[in-house]
Amino acid sequence: MINVQFNRVPAAAIVQPEHFTLHVPDAQISAWRSLLEHSAIAPQSRENTQAQFGVTRGWIVDAKNAWLNDFDWRRTEERINSHPNFKMTIQDSASGELNIHFVALFSQKIDAVPIMLLHGWPGSFLEFLPMLSLFAKKYSPETLPYHIIVPSLPGYALSSGPPLDRDFTLADGARIMNQLMINLGFSNGYIAQGGDVGSMISRILSESSNECKAIHVNLLNIGFLDSPRNFQPLEANEQEAMLRCDMCR
Repeated sequence: MINVQFNRVPAAAIVQPEHFTLHVPDAQISAWRSLLEHSAIAPQSRENTQAQFGVTRGWIVDAKNAWLNDFDWRRTEERINSHPNFKMTIQDSASGELNIHFVALFSQKIDAVPIMLLHGWPGSFLEFLPMLSLFAKKYSPETLPYHIIVPSLPGYALSSGPPLDRDFTLADGARIMNQLMINLGFSNGYIAQGGDVGSMISRILSESSNECKAIHVNLLNIGFLDSPRNFQPLEANEQEAMLRCDMCR
């Protein structure tokens, strides 16, 4: 059952998203089960029974059994559809037209703070559903302190994929996520939170988008990012600290 309480898009939105209900056709589920049932598992060997060499054969056997006999996709669909789902077409100058999926809890409070939660890789918007359930249980639309937006990044889950004729970078993903928030009426400011790939996109948003006022990240991997424009050389005590860090690796 869809929680319709939180599905009212803010009046300031400049693009109205389409409401979306996930339903995978029975034929696709049957095809998936058939592929899984007929997938062969390697015979037992010394190597595939030792965890130090990777995933064990026993784990694969148990996983296949769980997928075939315990997993119920329709229950997962119900869990996804219990929250308001949307899709929005975004026109991007570099990547063309992308159809972006997101789950949202929209507040009716005038001063609600917009927060965008960005998943990582491997991952998806599913990571945040338990959190959305907690918010929906604790608050009503009239008392929810935040607008909570959980997108599927381009090429993930229910969003369309990036273009086929050019590379698609983290900066491209950040620009599209920023446009999503602008289209929803949050051009005055929002917070971005992310882990893994989501953390990198959040970091880029903080540096490149005036609309992103703050970020929170689970991971800070500066190796994937350019130095900030105002970067200053490390002072002597900072260089010493970096050396100590290297010695502990």
